[in-house]
Amino acid sequence: MILDGVTVSEMVGAHAAPKEEKAATGPIVNLWGVAIALLVVVVLIVTIAKDWRWGLDFFHVVGGAIWITVDLFMGWVLGPIMAKMSIPARMELIRRLMPKLMVIMPPVVIATLTAGFQLARNMGLLALRYPEHWWLTASFIVVGLMAIIAYGVMEPANILVLLELRKPNPNGPLIAKTMSNFIYATAAIGVLQISTIVIMTRIATKF
Repeated sequence: MILDGVTVSEMVGAHAAPKEEKAATGPIVNLWGVAIALLVVVVLIVTIAKDWRWGLDFFHVVGGAIWITVDLFMGWVLGPIMAKMSIPARMELIRRLMPKLMVIMPPVVIATLTAGFQLARNMGLLALRYPEHWWLTASFIVVGLMAIIAYGVMEPANILVLLELRKPNPNGPLIAKTMSNFIYATAAIGVLQISTIVIMTRIATKF
């Protein structure tokens, strides 16, 4: 793609290349953030091992709220905004946003899913007979699809873009295509999240 005689790749390379060598060779993500994410996972494991009901509720509700909020905001608010941003501005946003998502989302997804499963098991919901069990089956399918999209599409895209941006001459078209797929995937998860809200509220009120 050519804009005013300059290719997208050249524009991205000119504006997205790190200005300092230290920025190009340092850690991709904040190490303190990684430490906090690992601490969250450790606390989750202890909560499950001790079968702490309040802790499981906390992880499931708070984790689910964060997951839903981020997905809806990324797919339905930030995505359309990014599509209209200039390439240099878009690259700068990606450079700052992606490392944070890499740290925040994995523990959030893990906490939400594992705590939710433990709650369903402890409350006897897994032993429900059909047709009531169809609601749980639907929730498993929806959550499974979200996990596949998150770890099969979004996380690889996240890593690819971050690695590409650290190169002296980033591949602009590759970054643009990858980010487009990332935003579409986020929007798809947003739709699935709405389905999850409907299913979870139905289960909570019926059982």
